[in-house]
Amino acid sequence: MLRIALLLLPALLGMALSACDRLPERSSAEAAPATIPQPAAREAPAAAVEVGPNVQIPSKFAPLPVVEPQISAHPSDPNRLLVAAMVVTEIDNPYESSRLSSFASSDGGATWRETAHDYWGYDPWTALFEDGRALLAWIGTPGQFLDRYPVVFFNSDDAGESWKGPVHTLRGGYDGTKLVTDGPRAYFTTLFFGDSSMEVQLYRIEGKSAPHLAGSISGRGGHLAFAEPAMVGDGAVLVPAIHLGSRAWVQRLDAGGALSGPVEITRRLGDEKGYSCLVSDRSSSRFRDRVYYVRATGFGRDHGGIWVNASSDGGKTWGADTRVDAFADPSRSAARVPAAAVNKDGVLGITWSDSQHDSNRKQKDVYFSASLDGGATFLPPVRLTSVSSDPRTRGNADVANKFPGGGHYLGLAARADGTFQAVWSDSRGGVFALQTCTVRVKGP
Repeated sequence: MLRIALLLLPALLGMALSACDRLPERSSAEAAPATIPQPAAREAPAAAVEVGPNVQIPSKFAPLPVVEPQISAHPSDPNRLLVAAMVVTEIDNPYESSRLSSFASSDGGATWRETAHDYWGYDPWTALFEDGRALLAWIGTPGQFLDRYPVVFFNSDDAGESWKGPVHTLRGGYDGTKLVTDGPRAYFTTLFFGDSSMEVQLYRIEGKSAPHLAGSISGRGGHLAFAEPAMVGDGAVLVPAIHLGSRAWVQRLDAGGALSGPVEITRRLGDEKGYSCLVSDRSSSRFRDRVYYVRATGFGRDHGGIWVNASSDGGKTWGADTRVDAFADPSRSAARVPAAAVNKDGVLGITWSDSQHDSNRKQKDVYFSASLDGGATFLPPVRLTSVSSDPRTRGNADVANKFPGGGHYLGLAARADGTFQAVWSDSRGGVFALQTCTVRVKGP
């Protein structure tokens, strides 16, 4: 998302939404605070977090950097996992030299099988279905990188072990891919660049068919960002949109295909700290249908931490900003690229990259926290990486400048047994490589 969008930023900043998409203006008394507030003092429920060993996901392209991983878990088989990522083939030109690879595991992440796709671009995203199908979305072109930005959809019948199904293409100028499943169908959000405006577009995908446009949100000249769509129990799909530096909101696509007006989530945002996340609780827990909006905040060199807002009524209203990364000294935050998932027990898990173990903020780690009470409180952060690493190496070159957190997003999925599976890219070997581990949250 950041690659194309940042090119248009100077021309788009400051332009307002039109009246049809306008949200209520904030009064001067409601202005965002200039200082970073401390995490809420409420005590989280007692729980234990168990982190499994770090396992490298090998690539046939090593020692080229592999970045921006995303992960999906099978709905009922906890051993089936699917990861997609970018392989950077020219380390001084990462945006125009990245190719697609996917990695499938049938043993819970212990071993992986890589498929190299001869497609060049960025922003991979995956989905796994109950019947064993897999779907993979990618921005890019076959054979070589071209200055075109179509969305390509790949289909698999064996959970990503091979990709022999039909390939569908959305032609035009797009940025970003986000997929979620809803039984046998999938919903997909992306950012579309029109002649004079940006749109967040929502597509519905039935089986292996081509995607069908289900709704869109226009920026009306303003700069937009987006996140995953989220399913809620009344059959509605929540479509998120973010107006850069201003506000985030959702619009509901009901079962009849009508798109509601905007409902504001928050005005505590950030820039260039990675994608935001929107996830819903589809478990049978007491928090079923609760929806969470997660993002890294702060502008420029300032980092404001990881924050979440929760909705208990399917996105119709939203609770207060709640800080996730409750370190002893939150002002030292260098948090970016959050990922979020909800497990079968209704536990919200969140990962992100930070530099809490290095006073100079050069060595990076990946951290995890969880909420057992619907996003009201969070457990103390736990480090997932067994080794801290500085991405600014000779082997990474300009890749470290473009992806200081290992990508514009990392991956987190909830397996069928309730275990979280995290995936990220770090430089412990001198170059960005994929790592994964399990995370188990044991409640009181």
